[in-house]
Amino acid sequence: MSLFGKLFGNRDEPSPGMDPLPIDPNAETPPDPDATERLRQLIAVPPERRDDGWAHAFFSTLWTAAIEIPSSTPFTGPDGFPYLRFDMPVSDSFVGHNLAALARPCLDAGSGAVLFADPQADEPAYVIPMGVVESLVRYRDWRGDPVDLDETGGGAESGTVTVKAGTRIVQSTPSADYLSREAARALDRHLKEIWKVAEPRVSLMMSAETRPSRSLVVNVSRTAFGSDAHADNFARAVLWFLPPSRSIILMPDHMDEAEMTPLADLANG
Repeated sequence: MSLFGKLFGNRDEPSPGMDPLPIDPNAETPPDPDATERLRQLIAVPPERRDDGWAHAFFSTLWTAAIEIPSSTPFTGPDGFPYLRFDMPVSDSFVGHNLAALARPCLDAGSGAVLFADPQADEPAYVIPMGVVESLVRYRDWRGDPVDLDETGGGAESGTVTVKAGTRIVQSTPSADYLSREAARALDRHLKEIWKVAEPRVSLMMSAETRPSRSLVVNVSRTAFGSDAHADNFARAVLWFLPPSRSIILMPDHMDEAEMTPLADLANG
């Protein structure tokens, strides 16, 4: 793929090694009670036995399964992020919802979703960060952008990228295809309120020498933190808002912050 193809992405490419989920994010999909029973069986599988095949079945089923929501307002999880609560129903009489109808409202609210085995459960059966919700809507794949996945061999592990001295790079403003307005808005709010970043800024860094070749640079340097652990916690917080295949770079000391784009501009663009 050309440099410009990577800059602007290609949503129509299938993710390597696995077919896209059999879902249509643009169609009205009524809640399916039969899928609810399949979902109940899937969440009964112990976490250590859940592989990519399980995840493919889980997200395909969750998309349509009839579930309950006790409130349309997200709650704050123990990790500090907002989530819409989904409950598996315990009776045949309930108002059914499904992820197909709730995914875009989650993105608009800057929230993830968390599924519980029943309305009284305290421990979640599955936690879905905002970036995974966006990945389902945009790519029909919980693992992320097919452009990133193609470069990394299909792995869905996000993380930070270290750019070695002398690496040839191209720096630009992230397009809405790479960083959605919803993600920019939610990340801008999070960095201001939780991390006290006065004006969060980002840029897109590209290099043919890194995998994935595209990374989001955030205007906070690693040296701003008291420890590597604190810096890593910050990076994980940023990645929560992004599709799982994305990678980020904490601002290198030599980078001019003034050349980066305010997240608020991308959120309103």
